Amino acid sequence: MITIEEALEIVLKETKVLGFETVNILNSLNKVLAEDIYSKDNLPPFDKSAMDGYAIISDDTENASEEKPVKLKIKGTIKAGDFYKGQLKCGEALKIMTGAPVPNGADAVIQIENVEADNEEVAIFNPVEKNKNILNLGEEIKKGDIALLSGMTIRPSEIGLMASLGFSSAKVFKVPKMIVITTGDELIDVSEELISGKIRDCNGYSLMALGKNLQADVKFYGIVRDDMDVLFKKMQEAFEEGDIIITSGGVSAGDYDFVENCLKELGADIKFSSVAIKPGKPFTFAKYKDKLFFGLPGNPLAVINTFEQFVSPAAKKMMGKSDIHNKQFKVILGEDFKSVKGRTNYVYVNIEEKDGIYYAYKVGSQSSNQLLTISKANGIIILDKEMVKAGEEVNGRFIFK
Repeated sequence: MITIEEALEIVLKETKVLGFETVNILNSLNKVLAEDIYSKDNLPPFDKSAMDGYAIISDDTENASEEKPVKLKIKGTIKAGDFYKGQLKCGEALKIMTGAPVPNGADAVIQIENVEADNEEVAIFNPVEKNKNILNLGEEIKKGDIALLSGMTIRPSEIGLMASLGFSSAKVFKVPKMIVITTGDELIDVSEELISGKIRDCNGYSLMALGKNLQADVKFYGIVRDDMDVLFKKMQEAFEEGDIIITSGGVSAGDYDFVENCLKELGADIKFSSVAIKPGKPFTFAKYKDKLFFGLPGNPLAVINTFEQFVSPAAKKMMGKSDIHNKQFKVILGEDFKSVKGRTNYVYVNIEEKDGIYYAYKVGSQSSNQLLTISKANGIIILDKEMVKAGEEVNGRFIFK
C-alpha cells in the first residue's frame, strides 16, 4: 500500500498531454487554448460613441452654463452601422447612437440625458471635455497585440473576443476519450425494477457525470457481469478506443474480482493496486501502451473520492490544463471528528464561511456506500490522525469545483 502522494506522483508521471485540434470557436468552450491569438484588427476599429447623445466639438461648449446654454445646430443623425461622410463644423452637432462612428471634426459626445433638444437645435448647459464618451480606435486592443494566451481555458467571454477579432476557429488541446465500465452481477440499470439481491448501478452514472464535468468525451460501455472472459473482451475494446479507461468494482481480493487478471492477460503494466486512502483503498492504476487505466473500488463514495483524487488531475493534464490539482485551504473543525488510523481520511462535510474563516461540520455517515452523504456535503476535510478535536485546523477543499 502506497501513500496518496506517491500514487498521484506515479499517475501524473505516466500522463501525457494529448495533441491539438482546430475546432469551431463554439466547440472550444471550456477547452484549453493551444496557441497565442494575435489581434488581426484594432478594437474598436474606429472612434465610436460610448453613449446615445450628440457628437460635438468640445471648444464650442467652453462657456456653456445653466444660465446661458450653448445652442448647436443639429445636422443629422448617425446610427450604429452608419458612417457620416461630411465634416462637423463649429456650431454644429450630430445626433449619435451608441456604437456609431464619431464623425470627422467631432472630439466629444454629450449624453442625451444632459441636453435639451428639438428637431433643429441642441442646448448644452455645461462645458464638455475633449474625448468625452468616445472609445478611441484601438483603445481595447491594437492590431498585432496578443489577445489571448496559450494555456488559458476558453470561457464564453473568450469566444466573444475571438469572434470580434474575426476568428471562427481555435487551436485547442484535445480532450481525453474516457471509457466507463461498471462490474458486478448485482448491478441493474437505473430503468429496471429492484429485485432480491440486486442494486441499481449508480457508479456508472456518477463516473459519466464526473467525466462530463471535466469536459471529457465520455462513453459508457455498460454493466459487465462477473465473468473474466466477458470483462477481458470489454476492456480490450475500451483500450482500443479510449485514452482513459475506468472500471468500478472488481479490484479487491474476492473470488470474482477479475480486473487485475484481465490487465495481466492484456499485458498492461500495473503500477500499484492499493493506496492508503479512505474511502478508496483498493485502487488499481495501470498503463497499456499510451492509455491510462483506473480500477476504482465498487463503493459509491470511494468511486467519487478516488476519481477526484487521481483521475481528475490526470484528465486535466491530458487536456493541457495548468491548474490540475484540487485547491485546498485551511478549515477549522466545528466539532470532533474520528478517522481510520493508518490511512489519510477524506471526510465529506459541510463547509461554512464566517468572517473570512472556514468551518467544517458533519453531514452524516462516512460509510463507503453512502452517496446521500455527498449530496449533503459541499466539501472535504483531510485527516491524518485518528482523533481530531473541535477548534483544530486541517486542510480542506470544496468538491466538484
